[in-house]
Amino acid sequence: MMNQSKYFMAMIITTSIISSCSYNSLKPEVVDRSSARIMQTVIFATVVSVDRVILAGDGDTGAIAGALIGAVTASSVTDSETESDIAGVLGLLVGSAIGSKVGDAATRKPAIELLLDLDSGKTVSIIQEEGDYAFATGQRVKIIKNKGKSRVMPLK
Repeated sequence: MMNQSKYFMAMIITTSIISSCSYNSLKPEVVDRSSARIMQTVIFATVVSVDRVILAGDGDTGAIAGALIGAVTASSVTDSETESDIAGVLGLLVGSAIGSKVGDAATRKPAIELLLDLDSGKTVSIIQEEGDYAFATGQRVKIIKNKGKSRVMPLK
């Protein structure tokens, strides 16, 4: 009965952690709700180069979930309290390591790095998740800046 209650509690905690992680898109066409009705700065530029990159995944959420599942699962393999505690710690460590790798792999995203010549003469690089827009060398773009974040969109 005690093992079932530990398992149930771990599932509740894991579900809350996973569901609390909201999806934050880094695509240029997806805007945070908080940006509505806020004045943003616009800068014009020309694309110098476009390179494909990969945005690293979120291994932290997977590590937490893996640790909880590993600890609860491993601690229930024996009836001895001491052995159960030791197994729980080992399960936590192994589950965390595996969960981190799984979380990272599952949440990696294709992205692009845009090297841009600003009209001011400065050259900058902006990385953003691949979106619905295609970019090419020599293309004119607008950079929308808000709260320290920038997104690049084609100038139509």
